[in-house]
Amino acid sequence: MVATRQVAPKAGDVVLLVGTIKGLFVFRSNGARKRWERGGPHFPGQNVYAAALDTRYASPRLYAGGGMPHWGPLYHWSDDYGASWVKLDAVPLRFPDKTKTTLTRIWQIQPGRASEPRTMYAGVEPSALFVSKDRGETWSLVKGLWDHPHRERWQPGGGGKCLHTILPDETNRKRLMVAMSTGGF
Repeated sequence: MVATRQVAPKAGDVVLLVGTIKGLFVFRSNGARKRWERGGPHFPGQNVYAAALDTRYASPRLYAGGGMPHWGPLYHWSDDYGASWVKLDAVPLRFPDKTKTTLTRIWQIQPGRASEPRTMYAGVEPSALFVSKDRGETWSLVKGLWDHPHRERWQPGGGGKCLHTILPDETNRKRLMVAMSTGGF
């Protein structure tokens, strides 16, 4: 492994995103994977739970999400593989005021289906699902899950009360599978 400045991958390269409690690392290698270049740490000293690379556009977008008790939620994106990051004044994932709930951290960021190129999903703590229709610039709470009749009985798992996995069904646009700690029906 060789540490270098962050550069965009070439065709056929492999990109590996590694979120840690020490920040986000972006590794790149050619298809043989014998030698890796490291970018980062991005957001040093911050917990990065979620990292996603959306390659549905000519200009791919890299996302990072997480959170820390002192600093609150973390959410940024980069259109140049981490050379620079869009840092917003406030995290755009917010619970509506009437929920009386505050976002703790972002556990999952997932690009939508190929058929919905601007759609992104985010799983958060406390257990909720958010959707974006503009490549992650603005977000809305998915009320179908939030208003589920069993939600009040959901309890925190080892990592907290979080929605940590999102799997869009490519064959059925009306179905999205999620996993959370701990809840369900």
